[in-house]
Amino acid sequence: MRALLASLIFTVSLAVAQAHEQRVGPRGGALVDAGTYHVELVTRDKAVEIFVSDANDKPLAASGFKALAILAVAGKSVRVTLAPSPDGEKLVGEAPEPLPARVKGAVQLTGSDGKTSTGRIN
Repeated sequence: MRALLASLIFTVSLAVAQAHEQRVGPRGGALVDAGTYHVELVTRDKAVEIFVSDANDKPLAASGFKALAILAVAGKSVRVTLAPSPDGEKLVGEAPEPLPARVKGAVQLTGSDGKTSTGRIN
């Protein structure tokens, strides 16, 4: 009985720990939920890119979306406005200064219906 209880406690603890880990998307960026969408945030130097997919991880065209990334960099808040790229594959923007590959903050995503949802990046 003790072994079963210990096993159950270990399993629950592992599930809780994994629930708090940041997921990584197919392009190596932070993958978060923003309402009914999944959003992958990728940063390279000053470039900020957001890839949007549906709840089943099917990529969505960026047209019709707009976004605002609010990132914590070196103890200060950096806001980056994002718009659809010319190829329509992602939302893009440029930060005023180089960004680390892994950032913390939030992404506000607005769809063509005007509804805004937020995803937190840990």
